[in-house]
Amino acid sequence: MSAITQKDGPVAVTGVSGFTGGHMVRELSLQGYHVRACLRDSESWRGQDAINYLQTLPNVEIVDGCDLFEAGSYHQAFAGCSSVFHIATVSSNSLTTQPKGSGDVSTDVYDGLVKGTQNVVDAINASKTVKRLLYTSSTSAMFNAKMADPEYHWTETDWANDGVSEEYWKSPAASYNRGKVETENLIYKAGADSQGQWDAVSFISGMICGRVLFKAQLGQWTKQIGRIAAGLEVNWPTPNNVYYDMIDVRDLVKAHRLAAESTVDHINSHGGPRYLLHGCGERSVMSLGEDIPEAIERYFPGYKMGTANNGAQADDGNPPWRNGNHSSDKAKELLGATIRPVEETIRDLVESQIELGLIKPILK
Repeated sequence: MSAITQKDGPVAVTGVSGFTGGHMVRELSLQGYHVRACLRDSESWRGQDAINYLQTLPNVEIVDGCDLFEAGSYHQAFAGCSSVFHIATVSSNSLTTQPKGSGDVSTDVYDGLVKGTQNVVDAINASKTVKRLLYTSSTSAMFNAKMADPEYHWTETDWANDGVSEEYWKSPAASYNRGKVETENLIYKAGADSQGQWDAVSFISGMICGRVLFKAQLGQWTKQIGRIAAGLEVNWPTPNNVYYDMIDVRDLVKAHRLAAESTVDHINSHGGPRYLLHGCGERSVMSLGEDIPEAIERYFPGYKMGTANNGAQADDGNPPWRNGNHSSDKAKELLGATIRPVEETIRDLVESQIELGLIKPILK
């Protein structure tokens, strides 16, 4: 298989001004890799903020101008690399920072995933040196009609388009889910078509949380937990009457690295070259209205807690929707992945936002 080591040359990471991308650079750098950190715009405040942090790490080379919407923009960054960690994505809350997108949410989210990843694949093929692509997918590529069953046990064999109507699947509302599914299938086929040059592995991640390294990393989701700790009301744009499945970003990026270094036959493992990365035990599926404030208050009992606007009850009076059971068993068994308690993840997320001046808690 296409396992890599630090001696095989540099590795490239896309989306390094983001939460997972920045942590991926840190993980690889501290483990002795020479990292090419692919940045879209070094002149933006996000780009500058990322650079200021990443330059404190050893053996990190910043490569500017890597844009998902621009064909050929990754070729220079990937030349001579042994592996690519494709973390970059486009979400609805980042569209304002995508000047080459169309401006339409559903179109740009889908294109950023599928067409953007095709640009990444083209650069990998052009390199002739990349042996493995590690892709950050999402539980959005897994959850499907079985969500109605709160006892269902999700695994790497589940796909978001299973049992879903064609009408919904092709609608703008499904653009992110459809894009994640099609991107996974795209990279698996491209790896197979490379005739042994490279293979692809993906990670089905829950809501990604954990320590914020620099201000530009703060996204809509992590911001909500900080707002609760700061005594503010959640302004998450989607209904809060659900449970959220979470994974610590540090555990997620470590699993990426372990998979890159692994000689396991990913393709012929259960569920194929996919690894579900989810938090530790039942507690990692938590409601924003009750469970997360409770976890924060346990570590910070002197702070006034904020609220989620829908609390712990759905608009129809029913309990919040719970998306079944899922775990990281495959990643633990085959890769040696480790998963920390979700309470630790929430604590570190809050502490880092305080340290960076992103929130100012209110004492009771």
